[in-house]
Amino acid sequence: MESSVGKRIKGLRKELGLTQGDLAGDQLSRAMLSLIERDLTTPSLRTIEYLSMKLGVSVGDLLGEVRDSSLPIATAEDVKKGLNICKTLLKVGKYAEAETRLQELVKIDNVPFPEKWLAYKLLGQIYEKLDKNENALAHFKESLYYLSSTDTNEMVEAYYYITLTNRKLENYKEGIEAALKASALINTYHAEVDCLLQINILYNLALCYCRIKEFQKGLDVINQAISIMEKNDITFSNGHFYMLKGLAEMYMRKFAEGIVSTRAAIRFLQDKNEDPYKYLGSRINLGILLRKQNKVNQSLEQLHDCLEDALKMGNKNLIVNTYYELSLSYLYLEDFDRSEQYIKNGLKLADPNSHLHAQCHYVLGKVLMKRGQHEDAIHEFDMAETIFHFLQNESWIALVKSEKGICFETLEDHEKAFKNLLEANQKLLKQDLKLISTELPVMS
Repeated sequence: MESSVGKRIKGLRKELGLTQGDLAGDQLSRAMLSLIERDLTTPSLRTIEYLSMKLGVSVGDLLGEVRDSSLPIATAEDVKKGLNICKTLLKVGKYAEAETRLQELVKIDNVPFPEKWLAYKLLGQIYEKLDKNENALAHFKESLYYLSSTDTNEMVEAYYYITLTNRKLENYKEGIEAALKASALINTYHAEVDCLLQINILYNLALCYCRIKEFQKGLDVINQAISIMEKNDITFSNGHFYMLKGLAEMYMRKFAEGIVSTRAAIRFLQDKNEDPYKYLGSRINLGILLRKQNKVNQSLEQLHDCLEDALKMGNKNLIVNTYYELSLSYLYLEDFDRSEQYIKNGLKLADPNSHLHAQCHYVLGKVLMKRGQHEDAIHEFDMAETIFHFLQNESWIALVKSEKGICFETLEDHEKAFKNLLEANQKLLKQDLKLISTELPVMS
């Protein structure tokens, strides 16, 4: 090991692949760290303690005590040092290095349970950051085995991550179950859980309810979260909650309430200017809601503004979504030329076999149907149906089949008309689905 404290710090930092900015963090300036590493200033004991924690070594290591680094982590102190290193690596995005160290750590038999829990939690967080959500979920679940009944806060945190990863995996019912367990722990044991963590739990719970079309339960959770935020003067996620609230109200056909909620979402998201995607998405939702209230001119004005901003932003999904909604608004006005123009623009840009691609084929079919071009309309409906089959979206398949049935009936092909209408009704009955409105967005 190098003879000076500064050189030892620099050597350990480079060994971990950290920059000076990574190591300095929020308690030490990068300039000061540079002076320390070049031995141009002597660090205080407090600074030594801070750096030793971030580097995962002891104060003695930094001061020059000899230690064989080839020895495996064995003692409780060594385990804590290793975890500190991994937390630093995770914080600065060095996921591969942190994963390797943590995988070695969890294999050690004599690791105390609190440290074992933390190791599995950190592994779960790494996989969640890397979108390896199945691995993340397995490690978050494993972390629960190392918690006792008195570790309430840690259990709440684990259930939050289980909820989050289940939501990402579209396991919505499992996500709801985990979020309800977290909420029960908070309410039953009066745990002093961080308020932001509780709000994040409620957001994921509300979103999972909406995903399975339990919109009223979703609204109840959203209102609970908004009440907590108002009580604690928290505004960081109000826009997301009001956006979800407006969507839920839209699906419940509470259009007037949805407009109020969506305008609130736009106001909060605009003030924060942190999530332009959701901000513009909320404005598109407002255009839909205005159309649903027969304020079609206002809807078109809103959607044209959204299209201009989406084109500037260069976000393909938002551009396609806006083309789709503009086409529907012009279809509502029976301006078939403009409706066809915008939906064809959407078809050119939409990702093949995506939900929006199928929706665009469906709307083009509707336009052609209105024009009396029923054979061409059936072709577009067939294209949409093929994609919805691939996506296993039974409600949209039923909707497409019902429209095809009407086309075949107009063409006096009564056998195909009956077949499509029968299949549409069978799917609705089998799935216990309600015929959806084509004017509602995909819940996102």
